[in-house]
Amino acid sequence: MEKAVFVRESIDFLQQYLMKSLQKYSEEHGVTIPQARVIAEVFANKSVSIKQLSTKLKMTQSTVSDIVERLTSKGLLVKTPNPKDKRSVEISLSSELSEGITANISEISNQALSEVLSLLKPEEQETVTKGMELLVSAVKEKMVADGMEHYDFFDVVFFPEKTTKKSEDVR
Repeated sequence: MEKAVFVRESIDFLQQYLMKSLQKYSEEHGVTIPQARVIAEVFANKSVSIKQLSTKLKMTQSTVSDIVERLTSKGLLVKTPNPKDKRSVEISLSSELSEGITANISEISNQALSEVLSLLKPEEQETVTKGMELLVSAVKEKMVADGMEHYDFFDVVFFPEKTTKKSEDVR
């Protein structure tokens, strides 16, 4: 169990580092941490109400409403009337933000990890990569054994060369 605790805590630590990197980037581009949290939650849900945002982010509705207003005025979010309840609005990303956000998050995360990996010797970088491949392969194997069906994204994210080969094999 000791190894499992270490791996889980390591993954948590890496996730926190990536989140801090995204927060730093956001602040450098004029978006506060609470605003970045709202944007991330809207991104994750595609469309969400103020009430849902306040519940998920554990903020008051008035705080969330103020943040949404600021982000709407910056052109980052869009408010549209809820077709099922005319008293509420649905919050979504603006088309400009929506188009660029996925690439930016990946780019920022990749840059942050590249900077960290550059602190390691090439053979140490290879050890890290091999270890991650082994861990992801074991997770994928466990998911298959447990009947979890949605594991194809692992091939795309972690083993793109295998996905390309599969596509070529189908032809």
